[in-house]
Amino acid sequence: MPESIEKPYVESDYAPLYDPFTDDFQSDPFAAYRRLRHEAPVYFNEKWGFYALSRFDDVRVALKDSESYLNYEGVDIDDFEQEQRGPGLLPDLDNPRHDQLRAVVQRSFMPRSIKALTEQIRAVCNTLIDGFGDRREVDLAESFAWPIPFEVFFDFLGMPKGEIREKFVQWTHGIKHREPGSPEITPFARESTRELRNYLAELLHERRRTPRQDVLTTIVQAEIDGAPLAPADFDAAAEAVGLAFALYIAGIETTAGQISTLFEQLALHPDQQQALHDDPALIPRAVEESLRYRSIFQVTARTTVRPVDVDGVEIPAGRRVFLILGSANVDETKFDNPEQFDIHRTPAPHLAFGEGLHGCLGNPLARLEATVALQQLASRTGIFTLSGEPRRYVTTPNAYVLDRVPVTFD
Repeated sequence: MPESIEKPYVESDYAPLYDPFTDDFQSDPFAAYRRLRHEAPVYFNEKWGFYALSRFDDVRVALKDSESYLNYEGVDIDDFEQEQRGPGLLPDLDNPRHDQLRAVVQRSFMPRSIKALTEQIRAVCNTLIDGFGDRREVDLAESFAWPIPFEVFFDFLGMPKGEIREKFVQWTHGIKHREPGSPEITPFARESTRELRNYLAELLHERRRTPRQDVLTTIVQAEIDGAPLAPADFDAAAEAVGLAFALYIAGIETTAGQISTLFEQLALHPDQQQALHDDPALIPRAVEESLRYRSIFQVTARTTVRPVDVDGVEIPAGRRVFLILGSANVDETKFDNPEQFDIHRTPAPHLAFGEGLHGCLGNPLARLEATVALQQLASRTGIFTLSGEPRRYVTTPNAYVLDRVPVTFD
């Protein structure tokens, strides 16, 4: 067990360790995580007023304790949810409403339902690989990883096809727009969110008039304890729209980021790529290793509703606590050589999709998309290596996402 400590590491007492809103931290978060785990497993940042937990066991306990650590103030660490919060935003809900709303869409995300999408995902991947043509230089983020969920998840959710999808892409990137060094969202992000919610409200009304076999129809037709989730005159602020909005924003960036990171790491380890070509049965291990090694959601936030003791330190009630998943998943007390990417690693539980009440609803789909994407790329192309610098995506400071992974194929 980690050694106990008598008081939290307070930033004003020592050199600054963890400020996720700074460029210095974002340029190398893992060095800060290492120091946090060793020097400040219970950390208090006076500037922003939050506590932070960085060790695997501490983070996991907090994720599973949904009575002490609540979500009502949002899981993002910037101002996105503070400004955009409204009814139906699933990650921000506590019980009993969380379980009631999650049950509305849970069946659509069951493993059997998701597995049925395999051939559709394969067809999308093959079409994108066909688009590479004879090019040896390809940006695997822009040309492959990001388009996959835009096609697969949008069809799954029930978003229309055609030219409007370009607008979806703009909104998806727009709602994540941030200015570095600040928790504040930009006017462009606010406007993108407003336009997207208005459009989702229109789509839900259309599904009520003309039902289909999709998630939007499931939402608009749902009842909870005999009451309709979407009353006849609902608008963009309604709970049903909030639920659709939450699924929308969770279904793209997570998967695109996961696949991009997977390809970045394989490009840096051509020997491990060759092992996948030699033995495709290793592909699911490669997917899990990429999730552990560079967890897309690096941190999720909770609010204490009663005093909590962590390693001998009492965190008072009413405090924001950042649970650093990205640090927990490279904790040397849980993983051998954790800061090394290794697809041969013996599988072990990680926290990339959280755990407990708020474990990621869409994780079966994200895993399947990444697995099929790697299967198709490995079966149809040669070994690839980086031909330029990968680029971090402009998103919430919670996330570690790439939107540029330039490679050269043999």
